[in-house]
Amino acid sequence: MTTFATIDPAAATYALHASEADATAAADAQDALLVLIAEDLEGLTMKQVAALFAATAAPLGIAPVKRFPDRATAARRIWQNLAALSATKPATKPAPEVVPEVAPEPAPKAKKAPRKPRGINLAPKAEAVACREGTKQALLVDLLSRPCGASMTELLRYLHPWKPVTVKSGLSWDMNSLKGYGIRTTFENGHQRWLACDYEGQGTFRADSHPDDLSEADKAVLLEQNLAEGYDPAELFPVYHLVLPEGLTAPVPHTPARVKAGASA
Repeated sequence: MTTFATIDPAAATYALHASEADATAAADAQDALLVLIAEDLEGLTMKQVAALFAATAAPLGIAPVKRFPDRATAARRIWQNLAALSATKPATKPAPEVVPEVAPEPAPKAKKAPRKPRGINLAPKAEAVACREGTKQALLVDLLSRPCGASMTELLRYLHPWKPVTVKSGLSWDMNSLKGYGIRTTFENGHQRWLACDYEGQGTFRADSHPDDLSEADKAVLLEQNLAEGYDPAELFPVYHLVLPEGLTAPVPHTPARVKAGASA
């Protein structure tokens, strides 16, 4: 049976969905991890997979596991639990209500406002810990501390070969739990992102020029061209920012990279 799930690694919670489209919509709305195959879970930390395994094992009567030999094994075991839960309690959509032909037409229901995305919002700790130069953690700090922050697309580009699940784990675990920084999420459209960070197009917005190289009139023409070609200003995506502990005005400087034994100074 096909399984469609979303998870929140920080809270060790999961949700099953009736279709891939439903799961994708939930992941976007809640900034959760979309899980369609076992490999989508391999970017979690060992602590996160132990907690998530316990959460998925309990309804099945399976004993929790304190430690797995590796992340791939943990991901496979969690995926087996999710598949079993999906088979025993499939996420199905409610059947449409049958209205008798003689019944009067019901009054139209007011449309619900779209759910506002939550993003990742974590308060900083009392103190921040330095990262080592040249590490992914140091690169995360540098990207997130920019005035314009960093989008998921940018983080994936600079942190290759990380996957979205690995990046989100890096935000919640490495940046917050280990290094003490907070994370704040804003939501921007493609045009805003290009203006703020010289990003070469996001979503349905496309640009191959630097904002500072264009006049206000040229920027207006570019925006009109994008709108005519299908750019949707309502299409928002999360942008992540570093939040410093109280008293800090800048991230803690990185410590020098370790010198390998036998290497010249």
